[in-house]
This record gives sequence, structure tokens and C-alpha cells, in this order.
Amino acid sequence: MLSLAGGLVFRWSAALAAGIALLGAEQAVRLATGPSHADPWTPLYAAGFLLAAELAWWSMEPRVPSFSDLPVLVNRLAVIILSCAGGAVLAALVVLAAGAPLRGGVGLEVVGVVAAAAALTVVATVARTRVR
Repeated sequence: MLSLAGGLVFRWSAALAAGIALLGAEQAVRLATGPSHADPWTPLYAAGFLLAAELAWWSMEPRVPSFSDLPVLVNRLAVIILSCAGGAVLAALVVLAAGAPLRGGVGLEVVGVVAAAAALTVVATVARTRVR
């Protein structure tokens, strides 16, 4: 938490990234050393970490005149809120999958193949997207 605060105060992106990573590592250690069941609060933590990271980076960005335009501000806030909601949904799916009593077999293998194909599709789409 100190690294995150220092990154915000001194506008140092490396400390900011380290602070967010340390918060995530703390959560991972808590989950790994805690009870053996899936934590139902994990989606809320995921959305909170993403929101903290987005707002922290936004606070460090150089101010440009377009930020004072209401449509730009509303668009940016909508993207952040939808990203956090998407992260929470994805984390909820992972928690549900981790707690599901699956024993393996063809069904589980099909789910794995579909998930791998979806991940490759996302990576390929992002790689082909042009930055303007």
C-alpha cells in the first residue's frame, strides 16, 4: 500500500505498478493460505483492484483540454465501469469453475479447448488492433 501511495504522490509509474502488483500478490497469498474453499468475495476484490489501478493511472495522466468535455469524461467513466464489471464477471466464472465438482472427462476437455481458443482469439484480436 505504501508503494501505491508513493507512486501517486511522486507520480512514479513504476512504484504505482509495484503497489498494484503487491496488492494482488497479497490477495493471492491470502487465497492460497486460507480455507480450502473458493472465496465468494473474489469477484469484488478483482473489480476493486481493477478500479484502483484505473483510477490511479488516470490520476497520473497529463491533463489535456478534452478531459473537461463532458462526453469524454462520461465515455471514460463508462469504459472503466464496464471494465470493472467485466473483470468481476470473469472472476465470478473462475470462482464458479474452481468450486464446481468436476471429475474430468470429455466435457471438461471440451471446456478447456473452448477456453483456450477464446483466449487465443482475444490475443489475436488485440494484436491486430491498430493504435491511432
